[in-house]
Amino acid sequence: MDGNQFALRLRLVAGTMALFILLFFSVLYNIQVVNGADYRRQATARIANEETVEASRGELTDRYGRVLVTNETIYEVTLDRSTLGEEAQRNATLLKLLDICREEEVSWTDNLPISAEAPFVYTLESAGSSNRSAFVRLMEAMGSKWTTAAAEAIQQVEALDSDSGGTVDRTDAGDSLTQVLNEAVAQTWQQAQENGLERETLSRAEGGQQQAAASGLSAQALLNQMRTYFEVDPSVSDEDARALVGVLYEMLLRTKDVSTSQYVFASDVDISFITKVKEAGLAGVKIGTTTARTYKTNYAAHLLGRVGPIYYAEWYTDDSYYRNNGYNMNDTVGKEGVEKAFESYLRGESGVRTTETNANGKVVSETWVPDENGELQVPKPGNNVMLTIDERLQEAVETSLAQRVPGMTDQVQGAAAVVLDMSGGVLAMASYPTFDLSIYSDSAAYSQVSQDPLAPLYNRAIQGLYSPGSTFKMITGVAALQEGLTTPGEEIYDNGRFDYPAGEKYPYGDYHPACWYYLQYGGKHGWENMGEALRDSCNIFFYTLGDRLGIDLLDQYAAMFGLGEKTGIEISGEEAGRVAGPAASEALGQEWYDGLLLSAAIGQGTTECTPVQLANYIVTLVNGGNHYPVHLLKTVKTSDYSQVVEEYSAEPLDTINISEENLETVKEGMGLMASEGSVAKYFRDLPVKVGAKTGTAQVGSATAESNAVFVCFAPYDDPEIAMAIVVERGGSGTELGAIAADILGAYFGGENTNETVTTENTLLR
Repeated sequence: MDGNQFALRLRLVAGTMALFILLFFSVLYNIQVVNGADYRRQATARIANEETVEASRGELTDRYGRVLVTNETIYEVTLDRSTLGEEAQRNATLLKLLDICREEEVSWTDNLPISAEAPFVYTLESAGSSNRSAFVRLMEAMGSKWTTAAAEAIQQVEALDSDSGGTVDRTDAGDSLTQVLNEAVAQTWQQAQENGLERETLSRAEGGQQQAAASGLSAQALLNQMRTYFEVDPSVSDEDARALVGVLYEMLLRTKDVSTSQYVFASDVDISFITKVKEAGLAGVKIGTTTARTYKTNYAAHLLGRVGPIYYAEWYTDDSYYRNNGYNMNDTVGKEGVEKAFESYLRGESGVRTTETNANGKVVSETWVPDENGELQVPKPGNNVMLTIDERLQEAVETSLAQRVPGMTDQVQGAAAVVLDMSGGVLAMASYPTFDLSIYSDSAAYSQVSQDPLAPLYNRAIQGLYSPGSTFKMITGVAALQEGLTTPGEEIYDNGRFDYPAGEKYPYGDYHPACWYYLQYGGKHGWENMGEALRDSCNIFFYTLGDRLGIDLLDQYAAMFGLGEKTGIEISGEEAGRVAGPAASEALGQEWYDGLLLSAAIGQGTTECTPVQLANYIVTLVNGGNHYPVHLLKTVKTSDYSQVVEEYSAEPLDTINISEENLETVKEGMGLMASEGSVAKYFRDLPVKVGAKTGTAQVGSATAESNAVFVCFAPYDDPEIAMAIVVERGGSGTELGAIAADILGAYFGGENTNETVTTENTLLR
């Protein structure tokens, strides 16, 4: 190669390098000089948001440490208004997010009561009263254009809520589950559920058509107004616009303080969805972790209850419990059952942190905020609550009810069973039919359950009121024995109908009530003492004792055993019931006459009790007269189970003075019923001796089946448990012996339930 060619190539290489260097400095000049200030602002701009971090809620366990309710970590999607951008950018971001939801079949929260697809109509009937109320408040907050566009819908909301308002009076115990009561129960639970499902994720694409059929009232005028207000591009399709304004509607509810809860766009999303959202780089769309309540048992739904957000009405009241006790509007709280009853134990202490994001919405730092004392406000988990119930016994009770109740009669409705220990602790409590707690996150499932004519949401164990029938006779017997109006050995003659001995003036006119044995078989029990009369459930014997006692003493003893007053169980909704007498008749608008004393003495008439009252009455009787409050709390422990925060200490409310001889006389009668009476066949193979009493409470018309009632205790010599069972329209109480035997077999059988589960931080020996 000659020198000229080499020099040419050298100049070419040098020129190329010079060109690249010039280009590099041009770009550098543009970045640092021309646009330097703008890039510097973007690089240093940070948005700081202070947020409350909810603490984990404590666990619920049974008496042996088996976890019933705990928490699981899930991913949820929220929207940050400050980084979503202006209207055009915001709308584009949300439309892209909605597209990803459809692709991944992820449901999102949209409670705008308008159908998801054309023709667009209001879905107010299915929206629920809470969502209807929020809808009206927002329309009013937005001014005349919105209220005018939604005028017909607002009128319909007023009509719907006025139709569903008010209270429903109870009928007698036999009619307690007629359509009237079903509607009342459904309304009560629907209101709670509608409020509690404010975060529910509804699939608008799948559910819109079904909801649209509700009223046919066109919502096009309001949709047009919303499209204009939210600056939705005209090129966006009607269905996409409806989905978009549904999300913006939810955000507007919070902006206008119509809703107090945080807007969670979607909950429990999976990794595939998260990946697509991250890849799309959607500014203002945040994905974070939270805890959700998860149930480790399929039983005790009526006891465990549920959690939910703080309702608008609960927050914006002068005496708001939540505002006055350090809650935040976005907190999740117990709404029913022990979740509500033990809220103060289960609730943790929320933390506060500052989150900094850059201009693109990316989190660049997170720091915990110190309080006024300089302590960092880190979330502190709630305490764990150990209940008195035994999960395995609860399972046995619910299983037996489900298997045996449906075939008892052709009129059978619902049932309840309660098992207590000797200090009022609830070992098991079941209401049949029951439900799965998962319905609270599934609107379709909840709707189906709430419309069931047998009212599964109704807790018959503490809310159902039933005449006790012959299970009341032990109270009449104890009262007469203690007052010296009879003796353990006195025999009374049953000739079929109640009358006074010859020569004595009979005070009840032509009213001569008969014994069940005479009415059913035309027979007589003849001479019987207390034990035999309880075994045979002889009405004449207890008519005689009731006549001697009078209604005042009878009512006094019934009250001493806890009838006519609440038991004190911690969960809400308990009924107090009533005991027959002049006061009860007056309260019912009825006239009291002396002959009603006789029916009151055998547990008929206007006396009504809950199953939990009946069980606690038997506890009080067989433990020697100590009347304890019924309770579900056993122990409260720290979040790591390392320390005991509180231990329930059972103290009697009062004590009934029952002599040992009189108590043994009544117990003997119950023992005879279980060993020789109508239910003896059910208890022959049990490992323990049982004391029992049946009851058959007449209800409604002559053709209606009676309510079946049953109480028992075991073991006979040293009682550990007592139970009460009621089956609505179940016929004879004798038939409940099979259910009782199932439960007693589960408790005393070979597969004992009293194993203790070792929890975290427990020393092993």
